[in-house]
Amino acid sequence: MILASKREQILKSLNDKEYRDQFVEEGINVGIAFQIRALRNRQELTQGALADLLGGRNKQSLVSLWENPNYGKHTLATLKELAKTFDVGLSIRFVPYSTLVDQAVNLSNNAIAPPSFKEEEQYKATMESLRKIADEQKIKVPDANNMVDINNLIPSVLQSA
Repeated sequence: MILASKREQILKSLNDKEYRDQFVEEGINVGIAFQIRALRNRQELTQGALADLLGGRNKQSLVSLWENPNYGKHTLATLKELAKTFDVGLSIRFVPYSTLVDQAVNLSNNAIAPPSFKEEEQYKATMESLRKIADEQKIKVPDANNMVDINNLIPSVLQSA
């Protein structure tokens, strides 16, 4: 299904209050569970290793629960602790339904498992170095705010240098 039509289909379904309530709840439960798993995988951690990083007070079985989309009992304190451990930001906001729909339709790897602060800083430094080489060679490089796949970009810039 084309993203625009998927978006329109979801927006149309939101006319039903019960659907809206379920859309919000499922979006949170599934989104949080998948993000925890994706972030853990991105940082190459086992569930046990993540539990250890969280101070050992959280057993692997609890991490497994957090990664289950049917769990749905994540506390704000747990989410804050996970954000610190993964070294990523945490944003909890009330938003219009259109924003939720856009987020659900336009998922990217960085939206599901954002880079840690260190990864983001490394990305910026790499982009700055590539930009200098590209400027010398008169090659267009994507904007540094666009988290492109550097591994695909580096060979083309360096090959032209």
